[in-house]
Amino acid sequence: MTSRGVAIVVGSCAVLSALAHTPAAAQHVVEGVVVTASDGMPVRDATVTVVGEDLVVGTDSTGHFRFELPEARPGVALEIGLIGFSTYRRTWILPLERPIRIGLEREAVELPGIDVAVDRPSGWSARPLDYKLKFRVRSLMAIDRTANAADLRAYPHQEAEIWDFLSHMNVFGMLDGGFIASGRVSNPSYIMDDRGVVFDEFRSYPVGDICRLDVVTIPGRGLEKSGIVMAYSCEFLLEVAKGERTLSPFLPLGVAGN
Repeated sequence: MTSRGVAIVVGSCAVLSALAHTPAAAQHVVEGVVVTASDGMPVRDATVTVVGEDLVVGTDSTGHFRFELPEARPGVALEIGLIGFSTYRRTWILPLERPIRIGLEREAVELPGIDVAVDRPSGWSARPLDYKLKFRVRSLMAIDRTANAADLRAYPHQEAEIWDFLSHMNVFGMLDGGFIASGRVSNPSYIMDDRGVVFDEFRSYPVGDICRLDVVTIPGRGLEKSGIVMAYSCEFLLEVAKGERTLSPFLPLGVAGN
């Protein structure tokens, strides 16, 4: 190899070595956790938006979020929102000394007393949303037990399945999807947000997402009775109250007769 060839090889190695040690563009790591201000429980699926930019992330099941910003950024303004909570806005100076901890305040959703437009038969007079939900139970000539938003929010385990909440309504929920309340119901029907669902989907919703729960036992002959468990998420009821969605005055087809 000539001296020129050696020089080229040595020069190439120097360039590769320099590239290998060139640091990537420095980034600010922005991370934190979102919890409820009242009890410190993690808030999942909260939307974390970087104000002024097209950058949005969500919190995971433990309430955590993480993203990166260019090192040139002197600060970051965040907006954190989730239905059922007051929107949180704040600006932080970068770089952060430690992960951010954000406490969201619950926002009460007042449902009784709100008149909403719904699909209904002629003669149905305008009444509060709460009555329209109760109408379903009364139309079945059934015995019901109801938990409202205040009852559900008072439950200390907001992350638990709604099936676990039944004991606070003096209802014994069985592992096979049946329940005992004013009689044994071995094969009840389930409704979530105005639609019939299977048991496995129904029990997958956490208490923190629900603002109303009705357990219905329908009288009948013999020991075995029929029944329905109806749950309504806070998001669904808020959309109905605002007139963004309609609430059918009747149960989903085929559910009431199971």
